Amino acid sequence: MATLKRMGLEVLEDINVEGPGTRKELWERTQVCSWEMFKRLLGILKSDGVVQRELATPGKTDPAVDLWSLTEDGKSLVQSLC
Repeated sequence: MATLKRMGLEVLEDINVEGPGTRKELWERTQVCSWEMFKRLLGILKSDGVVQRELATPGKTDPAVDLWSLTEDGKSLVQSLC
């Protein structure tokens, strides 16, 4: 569990510093785990309410272009760790 938490914090810090990105861009920037595990990690972070998916086309999801960004709770969490 500690490893998962560390990986999640690295992703949150990257989004805070480098800005939002597609999940592939975020994975390439962080390389904290395998691609399959990274997709699960984003799902966990979303369910925890610290990241959100910004749809490029309202009403339609497209993983290739939808951006992931920090929520207000995510921003607060990252700022509290700095």
